[in-house]
Amino acid sequence: MIPTQAQSFSMLLVAIAPFLTAFVAPLVKRFVPQHAGWVLALIPASIFIYLFSFIDLISQGEKLRFALPWIPMLGVELSFYLDGLSLVFGLLISGIGTFIVVYSGGYLSGHPHLGRFFAFILMFMGSMLGLVLADNVITLFVFWELTSITSFLLIGFDHSRQASRRAAIQALVITGGGGLLLLAGLILMVFTTGAINISEMGHLGETATYLPVFILVLFGAITKSAQVPFHFW
Repeated sequence: MIPTQAQSFSMLLVAIAPFLTAFVAPLVKRFVPQHAGWVLALIPASIFIYLFSFIDLISQGEKLRFALPWIPMLGVELSFYLDGLSLVFGLLISGIGTFIVVYSGGYLSGHPHLGRFFAFILMFMGSMLGLVLADNVITLFVFWELTSITSFLLIGFDHSRQASRRAAIQALVITGGGGLLLLAGLILMVFTTGAINISEMGHLGETATYLPVFILVLFGAITKSAQVPFHFW
């Protein structure tokens, strides 16, 4: 099923709405300090409701691809792909994210930098949403690296403590390095399949590049998720 242009813009808005909200989060905290968490949580809650509206369609076996031109000269699109797996993760991220924003508003109530924390957590949420919905490998890599940057900001939130700063830098170096390995794997996939969109890539099982791609993507994943031997960050 091919979505309309308006639907493609709507899906793009789903991916960037948390980032747009992050910019105004400190202002929301300033003007409604006691209820900022509830106000800001309306955005991930709205995203959850929007994604939930696709359940019936996806459960019937439909797969939706939303694409907008990004770098036409290189054939790169800002594209998102919605199937059963990406929908589940999108609902998890937006649903759990709603409760996290509400909870953090109460847990950190009175913290002088709560507005900044809201901004960081919303950007992290947007990065994860873009990552699980991305179809184009360049789109995927951009959001993958955004999760590294926003993780760095969240881990180093209490920047007055040396331990926080050190942990944030350590996380950024490890996940950034893993991101480069992932990029190498994605590029190898593109050259092997001749497609730049994940939904259009063929089967890699019978190619000589399967093992290198598997190893590169695996190391990218385990560095990001702090699995052994990169669990220390």
